[in-house]
Amino acid sequence: MHDIMRTLLGDLAPNTAADRMTLKHLITQQITCPRTGVVLDVRQAVAFTLRDQNGAHAGYRAVDAAWWNANRGAFDELATETNTTVELLDGRALFAE
Repeated sequence: MHDIMRTLLGDLAPNTAADRMTLKHLITQQITCPRTGVVLDVRQAVAFTLRDQNGAHAGYRAVDAAWWNANRGAFDELATETNTTVELLDGRALFAE
């Protein structure tokens, strides 16, 4: 069933539906992981951004989950250095039904 219908029926939280639709949109725009060249699958993709204290961010980038797992630490360090927060849309969690 479509995410919007599931939300209207109370089967899916509105924030989860919005996050799922956002990740799907990012993947349809990118198609492949910019780091590995792997064709992105929404269930195995992670979109991330660094958000500052005022709420501004540079935009989300979707990558393959395996690449993210191997490189997450670098982004955590960067976030600490720049006083920002790593914000994620993790397809593994969002589509784990």
